[in-house]
Amino acid sequence: MIGQRCGTLYTLLGTTISSSIATTSTSMTEEDVTKLWHMRLGHMSEKGIDLLSKRGLLCGQSISKVEFCEHCILGKHKRVSFQMATHKTKGTLDYIHSNL
Repeated sequence: MIGQRCGTLYTLLGTTISSSIATTSTSMTEEDVTKLWHMRLGHMSEKGIDLLSKRGLLCGQSISKVEFCEHCILGKHKRVSFQMATHKTKGTLDYIHSNL
């Protein structure tokens, strides 16, 4: 490809090659496609994915029920808070903070 510099950016000059026959070869099941879209869309809810599918925004692929997603479960957990640290110093410079 050839590019021309415009300020701090490069504009690439190229051509698009397209075919009159679009072919797709896939061995993914409906569940795999659903899980893939669920992850691509930031772990979107099943209702949201279904809405996008009805609007035809998911490349016309059929969507099934979203199966168990470990990442979604872990994301809903609450963090355990840290215990309050107690520093007991008796004299000057007994406790020093430093950044190495």
